[in-house]
Amino acid sequence: MSLPAHIDFWNTRYASGHTPWEFNGIPANLQAFLKKKSKGTTPTASPRGSVLIPGCGTGQEIKAFAEAGFEVTAIDFSEVAVKKARELLGPALGDRIIIGDFFTHEFAPASFDFVYERAFLCAFPPELRIAYRDRVAGLLKRGGDLIGYFYYKTPDRKAGAPYGFAWGSSDELFGRHFILLKDVPVTDSVPVFAGRERWQEQRRTAFTGN
Repeated sequence: MSLPAHIDFWNTRYASGHTPWEFNGIPANLQAFLKKKSKGTTPTASPRGSVLIPGCGTGQEIKAFAEAGFEVTAIDFSEVAVKKARELLGPALGDRIIIGDFFTHEFAPASFDFVYERAFLCAFPPELRIAYRDRVAGLLKRGGDLIGYFYYKTPDRKAGAPYGFAWGSSDELFGRHFILLKDVPVTDSVPVFAGRERWQEQRRTAFTGN
């Protein structure tokens, strides 16, 4: 699964700075999650777990995860976005970003404790959601969590991205591999997602038939 036709589109968006999906800072629900997970962290503490950030864009969350004690890997196929992220983060954290395709990059199976989602899944049309779900499930350790922000609005093919979930359709999609642990409304969304975004935490299960 690859989306090479869209690379030029995303490079143009990042080069022009027209990225209305990007959050200037760290969203509140993620801050709360990291605070909970990093409680008691010291400079010599072992990592809080490994996290993958697909479609990381300019990578503001990378620093937040690293400072909370996580071992971070991020990936984006936009060279312009990754360049901006590396300039923002510096070499130590910038080296954790891969220029590549989330769907085809050769990650080791079951190698992450967490996958963090924000404004990535809604960037591609609904027919690719099964591929996304299966890819995330394959990269997470059993008992690992898919966490992050999910956009709810009936998809409109003519309008294009962002493509939201119709109510109930995400349960049907993720129920094959995950158990929903938390689902709360988001109060600090950027305007393009305002009133339709939810923070969710979903646990990878062993009861998937694969």
